[in-house]
Amino acid sequence: MRTFTALLASAVFVYSPVTLGQEAIRTEIESSPTRVTAYRGRAWVERTISRQMQPGLYQLVFTELPSSWQADSVQAKISGEGKVLGIDTAVHEVSTPPDSLRDLDRLMRYARQRYRTYQDELLVTESSIEFIQQMMARSGEDLSDKAGSTDFDIKAVQAQMEYFSNELKTLYEQRSEQTLAVEAGKRDYEIARQRLNDAGGTTQTQREAVVEVLMTSAGPVEITLGYLVSNANWTPHYDVRGDLDTNKVSMEYQAQVFQKTGEDWNNVTLVLSTARPAEASDPPNMNPVYVDQFIPPPVSSTRGRSGAGKIGGVLSVQADSMVEESMYYGNDARVGGGGPAVTFTLPRPITVETDAKSAQRTRIADFETDIDLTFVAMPVLTEDVYLRGRFRNTSDYQLLPGQAGIFIDGNYIGQSSFESSSPGSEIELFFGTDPALKATRTMLTKNTGEAGMFGGWIRTSYQFVLEIDNGSDRPAKVELWDRRPVSRSEEIEVSVKNLSLPLSTDARYVSADLPRGLMRWDLTVPANDTGQNAFSISYDLLVERKEGVMMTPLPD
Repeated sequence: MRTFTALLASAVFVYSPVTLGQEAIRTEIESSPTRVTAYRGRAWVERTISRQMQPGLYQLVFTELPSSWQADSVQAKISGEGKVLGIDTAVHEVSTPPDSLRDLDRLMRYARQRYRTYQDELLVTESSIEFIQQMMARSGEDLSDKAGSTDFDIKAVQAQMEYFSNELKTLYEQRSEQTLAVEAGKRDYEIARQRLNDAGGTTQTQREAVVEVLMTSAGPVEITLGYLVSNANWTPHYDVRGDLDTNKVSMEYQAQVFQKTGEDWNNVTLVLSTARPAEASDPPNMNPVYVDQFIPPPVSSTRGRSGAGKIGGVLSVQADSMVEESMYYGNDARVGGGGPAVTFTLPRPITVETDAKSAQRTRIADFETDIDLTFVAMPVLTEDVYLRGRFRNTSDYQLLPGQAGIFIDGNYIGQSSFESSSPGSEIELFFGTDPALKATRTMLTKNTGEAGMFGGWIRTSYQFVLEIDNGSDRPAKVELWDRRPVSRSEEIEVSVKNLSLPLSTDARYVSADLPRGLMRWDLTVPANDTGQNAFSISYDLLVERKEGVMMTPLPD
């Protein structure tokens, strides 16, 4: 593909002394990524080079571009007195050059010769060992024949044995070294042979971008080539550490970057963005939408299963049409981020290798602030008591949805989902359960009988007690929750009597949760209150219905 800027036409006339009759100077550029903007699923990669250039027309060839690049996204810019006239992109197959093949063949032959030499040297040593062993055996036979005679010389025997031992020791050491050399030579030979086979039987795909540049005067310039790549992604990750003693929370904002683009990002400036970049410079086409009177199709006269009549046929067609249209317009409509794009430029260079086994985690920012830590008990659902933290995002950053590692007092609790949070907004997270606290709900009594001055009503009365055990050495700030039924019929009345402690007066609770039948107490449970000394609350629940009215069942 070839793209030209509007400068091309004007450049022919304005800079004709330089361009008329002049061929472009083709120069291959050695480059690698210097700046990367990572999006969700893609990345914008920039390669920037600096050089001194003379006046003239140039074709700057950027080679070794990655397999995941999107050729129609390529852009280029130049600083100083240079003008970008156009960009070519090309993909072609490149065979191994003959010189490289000859070099590989020469290396293979050399490795094979060394391997054979090592084998020959080892064979000579093995033969020498066998010869010495034969000499020792023959000498032993001669000595046994002379034993007891006047010809037997013990010193000569000792000297002979010492000679044989020293020779064998030297040869054994030599054989051990030569065996290792043979193994190494064999390995080198096999590697060289495999390289030659690979080079001779495959071709490489070469991707390049050719940037046409016009220099009107000499000077230093910076040339930047940019392109989109797929198979790149980043996700936010957080570490949240709460402290019960200080009522402080520290939050570290991190990014996990992963890429399989086909090229390494070595010491690049990394920018993290929530935007969705356009893949090409042209906007999409907008087609008109028409509405018309719906005319049902003719009803089939075929008789089949019951229900296959006019109404069923019309509904089926309408449903199918809605599915097709929703799929079409749904593919065009892309909604992401829930607001304006956010970018983070990391303050330090980072390296992210392609096809790495794990994501590269890097820190974006951190902050510390006050936290409101409150235990939440719902004994109607569970005996476990959960620790909830509420704090403000006091950083200057938009915190994006992601996973958060939760810590309390230095102990790791687990993973939690984190929602988006703008600067200054409130964040709510749960720090797991505390085994030192337990909440229970017990129904002490249940009685049913007539009610009303003149009868005609059935009343069921319940008596409940809620208890909280605090086995820790510190007082516990607790939100205790329960529920009562909410009547949706004038013939059913529900009321709560004899509360041992009043309900919470929190404005948000009173306006939002109390009308829905949720009961909340804001408590401070003393330390080490357990068993018979457990903190308790009691109340009576009255449910009245007119005689003869069938009521939906109530949970215990």
